[in-house]
Amino acid sequence: MTGVRQLMEYLSLRRLRMRARQIGELAFDPEATVYPRPVEFNGQSQRVLVLTPHADDETFGAGGALLRHRDRGDVITVALFSDNVASIDGEGMTAEEKRDVREREFHAAMDVLGIDDRLLLRLGNSAFDSDVYSGSELRQLIEKEPDVLYLPSLFDNHHDHRILNIWLLRTLREIPGVRPIIRGFEVWSPLPATSAADITHHIEHKREAMRCYASQQDAIDYMHHIEGLNAYRAMTFGGRGARYAEAFHELPADAYLELGISVLLK
Repeated sequence: MTGVRQLMEYLSLRRLRMRARQIGELAFDPEATVYPRPVEFNGQSQRVLVLTPHADDETFGAGGALLRHRDRGDVITVALFSDNVASIDGEGMTAEEKRDVREREFHAAMDVLGIDDRLLLRLGNSAFDSDVYSGSELRQLIEKEPDVLYLPSLFDNHHDHRILNIWLLRTLREIPGVRPIIRGFEVWSPLPATSAADITHHIEHKREAMRCYASQQDAIDYMHHIEGLNAYRAMTFGGRGARYAEAFHELPADAYLELGISVLLK
């Protein structure tokens, strides 16, 4: 049985590596086409690690997929890096009061998603620098050997999201024995998706989780934009059955390292 499982894992990684090469070739072949494949939620239980720079990225980008992981009994850990103080204008509010608001929102969203294992690192805005973060906490998380790791895509158009990818790239280089599947999700930038998850049956729960981040939706109607993106991504599945989907730039860790180093660690 073990031999069959290893063979299936090998074939899965081989397919992902092939798709990574195909994505890379898009820039050089005007006739190349790569369609995202459906994310697989079958098989054995998985250890899932989510790295979210700010409270809300995890829900906006991958809330539906996390609900699907929860439904199948996967073990999910969410690590929140920022203290989120800078995300609230709140004249008259202290930094501590702002932090409390954002942490309450985060815990409320995690309750909706059914995720109990939460780690808050409370990094200040100035800490998001490629030369500042030591990576010790991140290393401890990676050393727990997650099977799947979610974070904003390395192509996402946000400074802190790219910095988090830089930290992850450096950590993975330091721990060569841990090689999870990396699923980069989209928040601020549509990405060259290699996989997509049908979240049609989970959209109401995702909406409920997104509503928890009320402080962030005063200025930007995130729910409108994210739902529009998820509706568009459902086109990947064809037909009329899928109404909402989340897209990912999914790569095995070694392919993610190769691509990420060329993009972010030049």
